[in-house]
Amino acid sequence: MIKWKYIGGFMIDLFIIILSYFIGSLTWGIIITKYIKKRDVREKDFAGSAGVSRQFGLLTGVTVGVLDGLKGILVIFLATTFGKSDLTIILSYIAMILGNNFPIYFNFKGGQGLAATLGAAIYVFPIETIISVIVAACFIFLYVLLKLDKFIKFMGPIPFGAVFGFITMFIIVLNKYPFYPYQLLIIVAAFLLLSRGLMMISYHKKRRN
Repeated sequence: MIKWKYIGGFMIDLFIIILSYFIGSLTWGIIITKYIKKRDVREKDFAGSAGVSRQFGLLTGVTVGVLDGLKGILVIFLATTFGKSDLTIILSYIAMILGNNFPIYFNFKGGQGLAATLGAAIYVFPIETIISVIVAACFIFLYVLLKLDKFIKFMGPIPFGAVFGFITMFIIVLNKYPFYPYQLLIIVAAFLLLSRGLMMISYHKKRRN
């Protein structure tokens, strides 16, 4: 009886993780630009809200960001509500970001995952996320005001601000939540976003060359 209970829990967790990948693969930057705007954002940029904003305007970019954020909320809701293990929260988040960045529906060419990550963070720690976003916005403003792009060639204003936003969130969460799974989730999120950011920088350098 106990054995079947564990097997059933494992199957539920596995289903949530797989489902998270397919939810993540609903890359709204592609859906909106390709099927509504009739021009695929990926022809010139990545499919995240920043890339969409650059090509189609701020309103369209914000719309994409909100919809991608809702993916993060939905995935973490499923993992925390129906998952049988704390590890499911982390693995579901990873699966969602992999889907967002490498969507099965769109030839595995997607966005970066920042908006989806913000959605997931807002669901888990809303107050801490709001504070972190404010800190990130301040550093983005400083980056632009001080024209730091002259000195920091490898990082744009949004990634620059995001670094300080994540540091702020980690420090706040450090004293409020257990390391596993919540602080570990922040570390995993930061690693995934950083690695994807480096891929995007490499991509843009190749296009310029």
